[in-house]
Amino acid sequence: MKLLVLSENSNGAWPYLYVRSMGPYELRRRAKAKGFKAEIIEWFTYWSKDQLKAAIKSYFSDTDYPVLALSTPFYLQDIYQIKDILVWAKELFPNIKIIHGGARTYDDNFDGIIDVFFLGRSMKMFDDWLDKKDLSLYTVNKDPLVLTNNYFDQVIDNPVMPDFYDYDFLHPKDMVGFEIGVGCKFNCTFCNYELRNSKITNLVDTKQLHEYFDMMYKKYKVQHYFAADDTLNETDEKLEIVAEAVSNLTYSPRITAFARVDIINGRKQQLKLLEKINFQSLFFGIETFNPEVSKKLRKKSGIGNLYETLKQIREVCPNTFTVAGLIIGLHGDSKQHIFESVDKVISDKLIHSLEFYPLHIAKENGITKYDYLSEIDRDPEKHGYKINDVISFHHHNKKIAVTEWESDWTTYKDANTIVNELETHCGNKIARIGHLTYAGLSSMGILKSTKDAYLQEKVIYSKAHALSKQLKELYIGKKLKYLETK
Repeated sequence: MKLLVLSENSNGAWPYLYVRSMGPYELRRRAKAKGFKAEIIEWFTYWSKDQLKAAIKSYFSDTDYPVLALSTPFYLQDIYQIKDILVWAKELFPNIKIIHGGARTYDDNFDGIIDVFFLGRSMKMFDDWLDKKDLSLYTVNKDPLVLTNNYFDQVIDNPVMPDFYDYDFLHPKDMVGFEIGVGCKFNCTFCNYELRNSKITNLVDTKQLHEYFDMMYKKYKVQHYFAADDTLNETDEKLEIVAEAVSNLTYSPRITAFARVDIINGRKQQLKLLEKINFQSLFFGIETFNPEVSKKLRKKSGIGNLYETLKQIREVCPNTFTVAGLIIGLHGDSKQHIFESVDKVISDKLIHSLEFYPLHIAKENGITKYDYLSEIDRDPEKHGYKINDVISFHHHNKKIAVTEWESDWTTYKDANTIVNELETHCGNKIARIGHLTYAGLSSMGILKSTKDAYLQEKVIYSKAHALSKQLKELYIGKKLKYLETK
């Protein structure tokens, strides 16, 4: 068998970034461990049709069992850009298998083209598929074949750390990932992460992480990283692993991660660990500054003074770019409280950037499965939300459901209006970019410090788009020449 992974993670929200996904490298590692040949093509939407055809044709020319894997973790629509290539590959290699993964949904418009859709975390399913085992345990749809691991055992799954080779053509401006542990031990009512409420027992080895950081810099001059953990500070041990791994290196790794302020509220010892790690950027899913609403979400923001904790984080980590996410429309909240808390954050300079999201209540349907629904999604009325209607909009030729909800103080439509009002209200008083965006733009040298994030967005993104395209074209030229020899 020969496996060729086509990866694309730079469209959708981040078309201007130059970041490596972790999934394709884990697929390659697992395929190689079983004795199969495997290669990766990054940023497939940036390749011309002729370039992609040349790479696929030359790579699969001498194999009886070709497998083309598509990885699109952020933007499922990317596969439409190469639909004609997939049809062409099916015609040229009648026995080819085309699989898709990285997303939590699938698209049955590719019936007859894509043979298998893998939903969610798919390591065990992928291994079983490679070994041609019975997949009925995972099958949630047969036409097309859709697999999801409802019986995923969070206790035994291992964190992922990519294996890179010279022929991956890493660049010093790359940002690459790692995991400390798999899953999240919390169970917030709004969260649709399928591995929430997990026991995190298998953690990455500190020495292995240290060697990863050391090798990436010495061999490839890579300095920027993202931690893929859902909550990196859910335990002190996870932060301690990172803090020890970055010590005694010849450089300071620039790491971005997801974290929770309310945990730091109750575990002030984490401030010292944050200071040691010296994160490039952090995203705090605060959701609301209203303590009573936080409790309903199963967050502990009411314990201690959240504003004071943000101030302490700013003091011990002055160079860390911090982002707070707020959900608009939560039951028990109010428009007045939201605006007052935003004004306090801005006036006291507690956060560098704010992001606002209207509450989204999903509904199980043909392409959205039960395992990827939050507790609020599954039983809105129990959590204080009345469902007035389920409307739909078209995604390609498919209808996608949108739930029109009503809380005790607002509606879905009004929450969207409030988001727009908040963005106008904030104006240029606070930055408006996410932590991954900040880290990615920093890795490319577009942003030099937290102050640069306040530059006009058009200036930032114009430079980033041009440089990202240039870097991807450089990669494509090298990778195409390499694949022609394989």
